[in-house]
Amino acid sequence: MNTMNYAFICSAPPAPNGLKAAVVGSGPAGLSAAGWLACAGYEVHVYDKLPKAGGLLVFGIPGFRIPAKRIEDAAEKLAEEYGVRFHFCTKICTQDKVCESGDEFVQEMVSLSDLLHECAAVLICTGSWRPRRLNIPGEDLPGVYTSLEFLFPLRACKMAETQVAPPLVEGRRVAVIGAGLSAVDVAQSCLRLGAGKISMLYRKTVDDAPAGRMEIKLLRQRGVHWREQVTPVRITGKDRAQKLVYTQAGGDQNREQEMDVDLVVAAIGEVPTNPFPRELRLEDISKDGKGWLQMTKFEGVFVAGDVLTGPSKIGRAILSGLRAAESLDGWIKSRDPNADAAKEADHG
Repeated sequence: MNTMNYAFICSAPPAPNGLKAAVVGSGPAGLSAAGWLACAGYEVHVYDKLPKAGGLLVFGIPGFRIPAKRIEDAAEKLAEEYGVRFHFCTKICTQDKVCESGDEFVQEMVSLSDLLHECAAVLICTGSWRPRRLNIPGEDLPGVYTSLEFLFPLRACKMAETQVAPPLVEGRRVAVIGAGLSAVDVAQSCLRLGAGKISMLYRKTVDDAPAGRMEIKLLRQRGVHWREQVTPVRITGKDRAQKLVYTQAGGDQNREQEMDVDLVVAAIGEVPTNPFPRELRLEDISKDGKGWLQMTKFEGVFVAGDVLTGPSKIGRAILSGLRAAESLDGWIKSRDPNADAAKEADHG
């Protein structure tokens, strides 16, 4: 198994430059940024509300796709060899507190203003943790999940002691809405957990499935029922989800059909998790080289990864983290380095 190395731009830790930098979030963008900054001599502090590094790579993607041990080893390498300091179970507090997946682990809250007071700059890499909604009647019934609500407890209960309880799947009828990798991960997890019947519903055809035809074919070979060109209309049930009502293209498209269900998982993607939506207007951030790349309207606050671009592939998130770290370093060097060093000495 290949070893991941987020400090790949240097072969050994450099001499300290006397400056602190904070990275909020330890997903691929945050870890790559931490590695770049450590190689530039910064004292790097990484904050994450979860108990381990990796973000959605660890807590949102099943271990059969990406082994968590690889990410854990890479984070340990940053800490042990490059001096990166990880602050887990720590949330950077928001103006409007919103309960999100992962908040169950939070033991400490830190404000952005405190980070800016202590560090030369802050890089926010909080990813895409907020799931898209179906926006249909009944989606708030017990038994209805987003893909993250479904997958996160399955991973979290194995990562640390927690009150998070995984969904009961064995013997149950599960409807998975979507055809991306998240939907595939949900379906595969249900297979492993012994679901009685798994149906996968997608608004387009198998040729349009984001996960690819082969992933869908493999699921169907394992017994997953595939229904395409389906539009969910509502979810009904007295005390919990019992039926999924939908329409299907072909024939009478307005004729409603229904499916008996115990669980419904809407795997239709996530949206960026901006921890400071009022303060940080991400739409105003420079992405094309005008001004300091990926810096917000607040001097010294940068953004990288999925929180800026929306859900993307791992390589794109890593590249975004590297670019933001380089921009952050350039911004600091453009100012009076002696003043920055003195500021850090005052807080040392």
